[in-house]
Amino acid sequence: MSRSQNKNKNNINNGNEIMQHFIQKTETCNHSMCLDNSSMSMNTTSKAHFNDVTEQILICQNGIDNLNMSSNKTSSTFNKESSEEIKPINEVLMVDIISHAYKYEDTSFELNMVQPCYVVSIISPYAFTIQLQRDLVESDKFFKNMNDYYNSIDDLQLTQEHLRKNLLCVTYDEITLTWNRSQIMEYDLNQDTINVFFVDLNSWEENVSRSRIRFILTKYSSRPVHVLTCRLATIASLNDDTEWNDVALRTFQNVVHNCQCDVEPLYKRCDNTFYVNLFAQHDEAYVCINDFLIHCKMARPIHDVTNDDNTAFMLDDDGQPMHSIIALYWKAGETASEKDTSIKSPEDQHRSEASTEPFQTKSSFLTKLVLIDEKNKIIFARYNSYIMVPWFIVSDILKELDEDKIKILANTFGFKPIIINHLKHALLCSQLLKLASPTAISSEISLYSIDCVRKILKTCHYTQSATFDLLDRARLAEASNDMTFWD
Repeated sequence: MSRSQNKNKNNINNGNEIMQHFIQKTETCNHSMCLDNSSMSMNTTSKAHFNDVTEQILICQNGIDNLNMSSNKTSSTFNKESSEEIKPINEVLMVDIISHAYKYEDTSFELNMVQPCYVVSIISPYAFTIQLQRDLVESDKFFKNMNDYYNSIDDLQLTQEHLRKNLLCVTYDEITLTWNRSQIMEYDLNQDTINVFFVDLNSWEENVSRSRIRFILTKYSSRPVHVLTCRLATIASLNDDTEWNDVALRTFQNVVHNCQCDVEPLYKRCDNTFYVNLFAQHDEAYVCINDFLIHCKMARPIHDVTNDDNTAFMLDDDGQPMHSIIALYWKAGETASEKDTSIKSPEDQHRSEASTEPFQTKSSFLTKLVLIDEKNKIIFARYNSYIMVPWFIVSDILKELDEDKIKILANTFGFKPIIINHLKHALLCSQLLKLASPTAISSEISLYSIDCVRKILKTCHYTQSATFDLLDRARLAEASNDMTFWD
């Protein structure tokens, strides 16, 4: 999971200064709370019918999904300095492991209206993050409350069993000593490290030890993200439309450093990026930074507002334009991969091309059938880099579930299937049909992730350990991109 992070470290440090401001602005004492272990409950009653199973999920999911907790006094490995105590609060706290995205609040960010703001982090003039001044007081209170809580407990450590892409969580920053709301981008089961995206800082960190990560409570995951992703409107770099040189980047950073700014949003792009004019007050001079960069001959004027038709967007798992900063994360990974490839010798490169030429057209779509016992089997399908399980295999294992019921259960857990068909995925569909049982299958096949299948099996009280072992092997192969799994 290696990827260049030089620019991103500056973003994290700049953003964390703002986050520290949120935490330190109010009183420094930490309220002592605790998870009352005796209040943890698990619903293990078997349900014979699908409706009963669905009701069980909605009321109280198994394991840590909806962990009931009440507040009491405890100590913390991260913060031992609090000397004040508060009375226990009879509040039921629930862990969120089904959500796969945070909600963003930008409806109050009115176009063509100048509003005071602070710059949270900067990647480039085309990718920086602001927070409106009017949201600061509420943010102070929210982050203070969240940090007090996580500093007061030793529980909720994220387990490998619950690791999955896009899982919402909380990550501890060992430099600023703060907890940040996060989302899992990638993970390495062998190294036990995770790449996380900080939603309130609009930046990421790689190779984070799992020991620094905690499950997030629904009371914290449900609060919308109030930071806004922006780019300076109507300007471009001198030599390229997207790449900015270090001089222009440093100038932009210096102009807004420790300075309250004003922002005027002109246009909202379909990936929720705002094209803006940004203003800063310096020595009684009110500067438009867009014009300032042009005046300093670090940028050139262009007309780029309302130009989505000519922009190529990366898509998320739901087929929607991806958050622009998250897209930069994935593009950074592609760039690092290209650099790794470029340092090979010509002989190595030639051998690699010769050995993988037939492999390139087929490696994205592979299938594997494994017998569980004399009557049961499981089929894995490789779709791009993901290892999936077709719906009819889940139905074969859990006889009472048909395609519609499986979809309902998956949606309940926050999982969405990948749909393949004979027109767009002819090779993969034909391979799956050859391995499938002689049942009526429509022209489209739904594929479900390993985590989703595990969740459905556990909810339906399936107990065949060999099946879970196979799913764990597949999950590890997916995380490490181990192609020997398909041998």
